Amino acid sequence: MSGRDPIRTQPLDRCLACGAQAGLRRLAFAYRHRGVSFPLVECGACGMRFLGVQPTAEALPELYDAAYFEGDYRCGRAETRAFDESAYRAEDAGLLDAFARLRAPARLLEVGCAGGWLLAHARARGWQPRGVELSAEGVAHARALGLDVHHGTLESARFPDASCDLAYMGDVLEHVPDCRATLAEVRRVLAPGGHLYLRGPITTHSIARRLGLALYGALGRTIVEDGPPYHLWEFRPGPLARVLRATGFEVLEVRQSKIPPGRLHGRKSAAQALVVNALDGVNVAVTRAFNVLGDRAVVIARAAAR
Repeated sequence: MSGRDPIRTQPLDRCLACGAQAGLRRLAFAYRHRGVSFPLVECGACGMRFLGVQPTAEALPELYDAAYFEGDYRCGRAETRAFDESAYRAEDAGLLDAFARLRAPARLLEVGCAGGWLLAHARARGWQPRGVELSAEGVAHARALGLDVHHGTLESARFPDASCDLAYMGDVLEHVPDCRATLAEVRRVLAPGGHLYLRGPITTHSIARRLGLALYGALGRTIVEDGPPYHLWEFRPGPLARVLRATGFEVLEVRQSKIPPGRLHGRKSAAQALVVNALDGVNVAVTRAFNVLGDRAVVIARAAAR
């Protein structure tokens, strides 16, 4: 990451998902990065969880330099670089198959397209792809593939109303400063009846993370993760569905999954890793059987009639 000066931040005194200005409860988790603490809070009105202190919009691009795509993306669990086509070809094929079940190839928008490989593979299947990406490295890679990619946020792209038929956000919404504003913008650029295919982490929803937050909270302690505050939002299915409906979407499906035991993110002792992996093993079976308590989710929503 560039520089060692404290990152520029802004405190949030209200919930951006529902607008509530009271009832924000501090939870037992915080990022610590470049001398700044980024505590996790929960809104008492809608249940949304988010960082009560966040990087400013101007500071966010500092977090997504080349080093992020080398190893920090996807919570540090990925084994390859984000720009490696072969590593994600099968995953992209599965996503495009899922898109095809929703509609025939048409105008596709990917918000947070990284290096652009999904869009390139979509183009080969007849989609009309367009992307948005905050990282300069990602934009350069995508444009080298001949793709139409805006460098910046979705809001700054100023796409016309109803200018896409399917919008995809994969491991992106948790990174944006204002999830409600971004979803409202997605709804604006979607054609009536268009689909949003949303995929990403719901980490604090899982068994081990629930228990960890409860235990540390009861002891008056905080789980501190030394690293950049990538996840500005810690979604759970209920609050996420509520903000989708509030921004003009009809939620069609919420499908949860659980990452199997194995490589864990962040520093953990051998005993902590053993406990977390044991709980995760149980969690995998429970999530597969009942679609509950996952740590990742796919949400499919449709732009509702205005």
